[in-house]
Amino acid sequence: MTELMEVARHLLGIAMASHWLLLILFIAATVDAVFPVVPSEGMVITAGMAAAAGHQNLLLVIAAAMVGSVIGESICYFLGRGSGPALHRWMKRQERRQQLYDKVSGALHSRGGLILMTVRYIPGARMVATLTAGATRYSFKKFIVFTFFGVTIAYTYVALLGYLGGDAFAHDQLKGLAFSLGLAATIGLVIETTRRIAVKRRAAKITSA
Repeated sequence: MTELMEVARHLLGIAMASHWLLLILFIAATVDAVFPVVPSEGMVITAGMAAAAGHQNLLLVIAAAMVGSVIGESICYFLGRGSGPALHRWMKRQERRQQLYDKVSGALHSRGGLILMTVRYIPGARMVATLTAGATRYSFKKFIVFTFFGVTIAYTYVALLGYLGGDAFAHDQLKGLAFSLGLAATIGLVIETTRRIAVKRRAAKITSA
């Protein structure tokens, strides 16, 4: 077990010091926006730790993730715009997706900016929101502006979590990674729990009225 931990520390150190880290981060953020199979947040946290260790520049870390995500979400937007009926059929295959599509499509035109900036904090909702924005012909100029601000805030926050972990556990990068990932998961859980409670309260008020 100890040997395995040492190997993990060694590999993490190599990854953090790699000249390819920013390029890999950019690609991961782009792909994650279109195919959210492996979240890019973990890589951003690792890159933030690398910045704390002096291997990377924190601003470049944020910029690489931000640009990659904007490109990926723009691709997703145009996929939604060109999909037509196929997107509606895909949404209807899962009740949660259909409900989210209905909510997002209605909210986009009343408070689109807020939706596009906050939906990325809801698990699995970002791709549905970007596809919906394209399918409903939401203004691409507005989409880009709000997406830009949304990803900048999101990745700055995630990169700073990594930087904090790397700085607090400079002597043990593996512990720093575990700390940052754990903190990110905890904050995400708190946000999601708060959101669900708020939704239930709104539903209860509507029912009682």
